[in-house]
Amino acid sequence: MIKEIQLPYCNLTFKESHAILVMHDGSAVTIETAGEITKYLEGYYNGKNFIFITHRKYPHDIDLNVYKGKILKNMIGFAIVSNNPEEIKRALQEQPLWNEAFTFFKSLDEAENWARSFFD
Repeated sequence: MIKEIQLPYCNLTFKESHAILVMHDGSAVTIETAGEITKYLEGYYNGKNFIFITHRKYPHDIDLNVYKGKILKNMIGFAIVSNNPEEIKRALQEQPLWNEAFTFFKSLDEAENWARSFFD
């Protein structure tokens, strides 16, 4: 079952094995927005393991302190998708802040295949 939620700052798509986040152009991932996204993830997956994919189509700010906030124990992997070389640099700053599987892809299809591989 696929579910989609549109928030003022992002779109969230929930699939069986993974969730996809697309932030809106010029928006920001703050402690507050991350908390709201986390509540939706918690409600949908309800303790079931999943992978979180952030598809960075548009430029947006990220407060790296979000990695110090509530991280769901059932979020077993994190992927960043982007063609932007600046996002690769930012991902290298984010990676040490995340303790589980963390990877970077240039296409959403690759990221989704990686996410599904955890559950095959």
